[in-house]
Amino acid sequence: MSDDTSPVREPAPLRSGDPARESPDPVAERREVTCAVRDGTRLRTVLLVPHGTGPWPALLTRHPYDVTREEHDGMLDLGRLVAAGYLVALQDVRGRFDSQGVFDPCAQEVADGADAVAWLAARPECTGTVGMWGASYASDTQFSALLGGAPALRAIAPAMTPAMSALDGFRFRGGVPEIGSTLAWTHYAIAPDLITRIGSAREREAERKRWEATERAIATRDAFRAGTPHAGWDAEAIVGWGLGRLREPLGSARHREGKIVDRIEAVDIPVFLIGGWFDVFLGSTLEIYRRLLRRAKDTGGPVPRLLVGPWSHDNWSGRTAGVDFGPAASADDLGGGGDLTARHVRFFDTALRADAADMPPVRVFLMGSNRWIDLDEFPPRGTRTLELYLNAGGTLATEPAGSGERRLTSDPASPVPTCGGAVLLFAPFEAGPADQGAIEARQDVVSWRTVPLAEELTVMGAVHAVVHLATTGTDADVVVRLCDEHPDGSSLVVTDGVQRGSARSVDPVMGLGDRRPVEPDQEQEFVVDLWSTAHTFLPGHRVRVDIAPSSSPRWDVGRNAFDPAGAATEPTAAEYTIRHGAARPSRLVLQVMTTAPR
Repeated sequence: MSDDTSPVREPAPLRSGDPARESPDPVAERREVTCAVRDGTRLRTVLLVPHGTGPWPALLTRHPYDVTREEHDGMLDLGRLVAAGYLVALQDVRGRFDSQGVFDPCAQEVADGADAVAWLAARPECTGTVGMWGASYASDTQFSALLGGAPALRAIAPAMTPAMSALDGFRFRGGVPEIGSTLAWTHYAIAPDLITRIGSAREREAERKRWEATERAIATRDAFRAGTPHAGWDAEAIVGWGLGRLREPLGSARHREGKIVDRIEAVDIPVFLIGGWFDVFLGSTLEIYRRLLRRAKDTGGPVPRLLVGPWSHDNWSGRTAGVDFGPAASADDLGGGGDLTARHVRFFDTALRADAADMPPVRVFLMGSNRWIDLDEFPPRGTRTLELYLNAGGTLATEPAGSGERRLTSDPASPVPTCGGAVLLFAPFEAGPADQGAIEARQDVVSWRTVPLAEELTVMGAVHAVVHLATTGTDADVVVRLCDEHPDGSSLVVTDGVQRGSARSVDPVMGLGDRRPVEPDQEQEFVVDLWSTAHTFLPGHRVRVDIAPSSSPRWDVGRNAFDPAGAATEPTAAEYTIRHGAARPSRLVLQVMTTAPR
């Protein structure tokens, strides 16, 4: 592997108002170089070199979104990383912006990532020790480098990461295609640069027209009609790629490309995970944490670090969906002890330099109480299971009472709109704790709620629902939403999930198991994973649970018909009957704490 170097003496842009970025600039030299990977493809890399003689340990991020943006609009303050004595490297992945090659999402990053780490470690400016950081795709590239074999990679800090599995929030959730985020990513984040790279003006214009066709399909909602991943339209190539992945069987090997679902043993270095309670990849982030923590307890390996804020995938301000969690909720504050950049520096200093100034293993933001808490692990020891039963009259209580049922119509022609939650969509669909009032007023959404609470109830950990349901169709989607109903009547979503009936026997992370049709008019038990949360329901508030048949454009609208192969099965309306009572204990299952940690 080799490089071409073009030194450019220019300082990294400063963030306005940041008192930590003072003159003289910590970046002694900015260089644009190319990293040649094993097949000769050259990847554009920006190096930010500290003052002094070096060498220095290096910090690397790799992603497909134009890495020069990291210099002025990234998740970390790069000047402070350089000032802390790190050689900082920013790399466009293959086939993106100023890097050569053809972009093959996820699959290319295993070999390329390992090569990039080896190339950086071998540079004379580097000590031979490398750490990586970054969010979303830039978190995937960290795990991919490990899978490819990168002995110089000694610590990673993945944020908002889908690296665990493609089946738990990345391409699917509960067996339901993530049509909204797939289109948001392929059409808006990836397609524009790919179109500009097309050499032929004629082919470039044809692809631009296909992009416009997708834009019209999104605007008219044709892109989200029932069965869209199967039908498709004349879309640009990368959107076709994304829709094609949604047609793959859940057990397909393509869903494991670049993922650690069956390679967790490869992650044998310190890991600092960052997540958001309203991030579309929260499930993956926490599953990685749980598995690494379990292995650390079993083998004595590195204990993972975890930070979770009241954030969505691309909003870390602590203000979203009309809710302000306070200034301490921002990644620029974190309630004391240093902002996000400071915590990365502390983590890498400990992992790469054996600095003793480590940080608490876990720091999470407790919503409702709106404060940060430090823990030894998540969920903390001392949690207990609380079951709240769906009872007659729309009540939610700690004991099942009598028996009853409620009905709703699942009509694919009129799906329930997405409103907040852990989404990665496009305007006007904002992530976060949105008020569900308008959604709950629909006839196809049914709700249960507790009496007003006499004292605080803190949920700290996993949430799932068990729903006893019969449908007139041969398949069914069940969306469950946990809400905090305030005394003024507003109902703010805390967390949610979905389960497709035909995928109930399929492992939600591994993809193992077979799809099976739902027996019409026969009661079935649906277990719906709502992932996890940290939320305090205050006195006078109510715990509320909503059940709906869809959430569009977030998730693919089901056809109410078993059709795993994507045949031309027409969507049809179906009647759902939700049953409850002692014999059919539909319920919400929470991990709670009597007293939240201080």
